Amino acid sequence: MESERSFWNRRNFLKVGGTSAAMLGMAGAEAASGQAEPEPRGQAAMPADTPYPKLSIITPYSPQKLAFAAQAGYEGVVVTPGPEFNPQLNDSAIDQILATARNAGIRIVSIEYFGPNHTDPDRAKRAAANAEFVGALEFCHRLGCKFVGTFSGGMPGASVEDHAKAFAEVFNEKYLPVCEKLGVTTGWENHPNGGNFASAPRAMQAVFDLVPSKRLGLEFDPSHFVRQYIDPISVAWQFKDRILAVHAKDTEIIRPVLQQVGIAGQGWWRYRIPGQGIVNWPEFLTVLLEIQFNGGIAVEHEDQFWDAPQSGNLPDFPQQRKDGFILARRFLGQYLPGRLV
Repeated sequence: MESERSFWNRRNFLKVGGTSAAMLGMAGAEAASGQAEPEPRGQAAMPADTPYPKLSIITPYSPQKLAFAAQAGYEGVVVTPGPEFNPQLNDSAIDQILATARNAGIRIVSIEYFGPNHTDPDRAKRAAANAEFVGALEFCHRLGCKFVGTFSGGMPGASVEDHAKAFAEVFNEKYLPVCEKLGVTTGWENHPNGGNFASAPRAMQAVFDLVPSKRLGLEFDPSHFVRQYIDPISVAWQFKDRILAVHAKDTEIIRPVLQQVGIAGQGWWRYRIPGQGIVNWPEFLTVLLEIQFNGGIAVEHEDQFWDAPQSGNLPDFPQQRKDGFILARRFLGQYLPGRLV
């Protein structure tokens, strides 16, 4: 972990050098005004920064995957951690990542960091998890991003109120000062699991009642509400001031199976790419446009119908997975301004 001085030196370097994601996004606007320098040969034009949501994909880092995202018409990528993309990287490695994104013509919109259990019942493990996540917030800043996606933590057997109190204390005391200093935000995805207690509106509201700062919000995924039989449109309106990032994923309900096994059974739902499940995307995206959301809408591709098994560690996506991303972009592009394919 670097010292405070080195982080602020890094921030100044990003500002002066023009290598942050925010500066990269200005390239298109400068080109439109006729004031931009000619693009170096081999470098793609960056998508212009706009007041609209940024269609993106969630992906591990690799030059090939960033290049594919741009070629498929996406404006950005949301990157998950891995050996070549993590808070331990030095400045030279981060500069290379930013150069790779710039050369591909793609913006790194945000990062994901789901590992730490912010409210681990073991005090030593909780302290280590909190320190690790502070490193993720600093990594986000070093990349020029503004948002880190995470989970809300979990304490086996705890009530919603105790969960909310513990998570709020961690954020207010440990994370908020860092977020304010570095100008970043964070929020949790509403994925129902044991390490993420706040996956339904009641628990979300319990947290927000204890955290006034809008630097904590939601990484809103409508598919997870659908499989909980919660209306994602109503939830989006309820927490419209706390939506900081969006996952674009759909859910298909397989009713013949549900009829036989019930909601406690298996196999009655599956994740799909947007448009191939039951989420009302025109209505949901209208909410985002109404509230002037301009963060990332990132396709989270977990649709096995449009995927090839055991291909996650390959440097490039297999064609079947690419087809899923391409179809998702075509579908969502009907309802959102942005880069045209």
